[in-house]
Amino acid sequence: MIDLSGETAIVTGAAQGFGAETATRLGEAGANVVVVDVQTEKGQGVADDLAQEGVETLFVECDVTDRESVEEMVAAAEERFGSVEILVNNAGGSGGETFQEIDQEAWQFGLDLNLTGPFNCSKAVMPGMLEHGNGRIVNISSMAGRNVTVNGNPSYTASKWGLIGLTKHAARDLGPDIRVNALCPGGSPRGPMGRFVEPEDVANGVLYLVSDLSEFIDGTILEVDGGGHLNPSAEDLDLDYSEVEEDS
Repeated sequence: MIDLSGETAIVTGAAQGFGAETATRLGEAGANVVVVDVQTEKGQGVADDLAQEGVETLFVECDVTDRESVEEMVAAAEERFGSVEILVNNAGGSGGETFQEIDQEAWQFGLDLNLTGPFNCSKAVMPGMLEHGNGRIVNISSMAGRNVTVNGNPSYTASKWGLIGLTKHAARDLGPDIRVNALCPGGSPRGPMGRFVEPEDVANGVLYLVSDLSEFIDGTILEVDGGGHLNPSAEDLDLDYSEVEEDS
């Protein structure tokens, strides 16, 4: 049984979908959970549900694209719980523009949300994690970061590829005090497992990556897609962000 008692986890984009389920799973494992989202009502609702289950929790409204907002969020988490051991960079999203349609604003928004956001959050938790050691960061990328998105726009594809690169570079620089890994959701009814990814699949993958079971795993990419990439059609290359809105 995985036991995270006494540890604190920040989960961004935790108001729904992958983030909400991940927050719940980490709370069930004993962690204190900081629920982070721009959606105040939904985010507070997730935190309230966790509290009813006996989880020590805190909701913080935060725009991950804004460095000052992120620093204030981490400060609030550290003030409440003393230290942060786990960060799950889940907040993300995409428009549906093609390369021909996307404009500069939409391009920059995707990069800010899906790539700069995780960078901001990781930088903010880094000093504390380096001080106490055994920090763990999980970046939620996408199978679009292994190939290309169909439903999203070019900025989503580029930023999710970039997040994998950021994961590997950060892992190299921050070890052994902080382990940094990425998780790529996906799935396909044509794949070996015959279905799309569910929030529980992502949450269980995150739980593994932040547990002692993965203590020698660093800078790796965990593909949680049921083998869907093994025999994809164009429509199956990126089906993981149906659970994610444009949370920042």
